[in-house]
Amino acid sequence: MTLFFKHLSPRARQKRLQRIVFGILVAVLSLGLIGSSVVWTGLGSLQKEQAAPNSPEERLALLEKQSQKNPQDKELLLTLAAYYRQAGKLKQAAEAYQKAIQLDPKDIAARQELALLYYAQGDLPAAGQALKQALAVQPDNADLLFQYANLLAEQKDYAGAIAHMKKFLQINKQEGPRADEARQSVEKWQQEVGQ
Repeated sequence: MTLFFKHLSPRARQKRLQRIVFGILVAVLSLGLIGSSVVWTGLGSLQKEQAAPNSPEERLALLEKQSQKNPQDKELLLTLAAYYRQAGKLKQAAEAYQKAIQLDPKDIAARQELALLYYAQGDLPAAGQALKQALAVQPDNADLLFQYANLLAEQKDYAGAIAHMKKFLQINKQEGPRADEARQSVEKWQQEVGQ
């Protein structure tokens, strides 16, 4: 070593040697950390890696499998229901929403999604029942009242629609486009029933 550092002073040689030793130590430790991270992530193992699902069908199959393993996982059921809905499997989506609601009867969002699903299928009585059950949980929920009133009006139950929309207006004491729409709807429905 002294041949390479012959022109350096003894102190400079010592500093250069320390830097070389430190550099080698850093390289060895880095390789060790890289190697251990490869083992921890499983990339270095001989096990077959399961690739992330690429297609919607693969994602749906994976979610179905996971929900069979974890039937009490409400969030998983809600995700599965959303994927079923996107895939056009509306009956399975409704079943998944119903299971999620059984796990958490106070989940208003799941009840609204179920009602929307029924509404999209043209099953207005089932949509109305889902909203009615949601209102039983949260009778002063302005969004539910607004939706239920409009659904009742669509079913020609103007008296029920008026009552629910008036309750919406009492609870939702704000001005704005939605309140204006609600007032206009009440006027229109009152004309329908001759009030």
